[in-house]
Amino acid sequence: MMTSLHIASRDFINRWKRAHRFHERNTRRIEAGIALVLCLTIVSVAVYGDETLARSVKSVTPAFYDFFAVITRLGESGWIFATCATCMIGALALRHRGWGRRVDAMLGLFAGRAFFVLSVNAVAGLLSIGLKMFFGRARPRLLDMVGPFHFDLFSWKSSVLSFPSGHTVTAFATVTALAFMAPRLGSWLFVLAVLIAASRVITGAHYPSDVIAGAALGAATVFVMRRAFAARQIVFRSRDSGIEARGAGLISTAFAGVIGLGVKK
Repeated sequence: MMTSLHIASRDFINRWKRAHRFHERNTRRIEAGIALVLCLTIVSVAVYGDETLARSVKSVTPAFYDFFAVITRLGESGWIFATCATCMIGALALRHRGWGRRVDAMLGLFAGRAFFVLSVNAVAGLLSIGLKMFFGRARPRLLDMVGPFHFDLFSWKSSVLSFPSGHTVTAFATVTALAFMAPRLGSWLFVLAVLIAASRVITGAHYPSDVIAGAALGAATVFVMRRAFAARQIVFRSRDSGIEARGAGLISTAFAGVIGLGVKK
């Protein structure tokens, strides 16, 4: 297994050093426009909706609250990191077991995809923590004491780490990454991400503008890192028509091969 990990890490480093420049048409203008709209949306929601919604969710029924208290746990990053690391290491450990080059290649692709999801969550998580501490926005539970716009800059206190929502960052970073690699699951995944984002407001952990900012940060991180990976032909690749996932639809072949050969043995 150590040999597989060494080979995979060496291949990744070599690929990362060989970046190929490419430009998606009108990308910068579109992204700048989207960023401007998102910023205006976050500010508008913060000014006109945060306090009202933060107060209204206090009257939800216990059953409604309990449901979203369970949903919100899906946005915790710990289990996502653990799952991605397990999938990555497990796939690499199964390589070079005499199952053929095709199976080895697909296991390598699966490990790469797991690494991509882990990477975007790590980067988005660090950015989220940095923004939280920079703004130091008070959480909704302090609404009656300090109001919705109390900021304690460069703070480490949990009570003033409301902006952006970390759970929402994790949810949208994960589902956006998975949607690029498994488009058929995209719609269902985003429904789950929206539910996780809503749970942060309903449970009183964040304001609506916090979760909008979290969703934007999580998704934006994936777009940027997807472009960086595609420039190096890792997990994604660039085409004249845009960026596409490498080995689309072939992951199932790897598992079918592994299971089939295992049964024969």
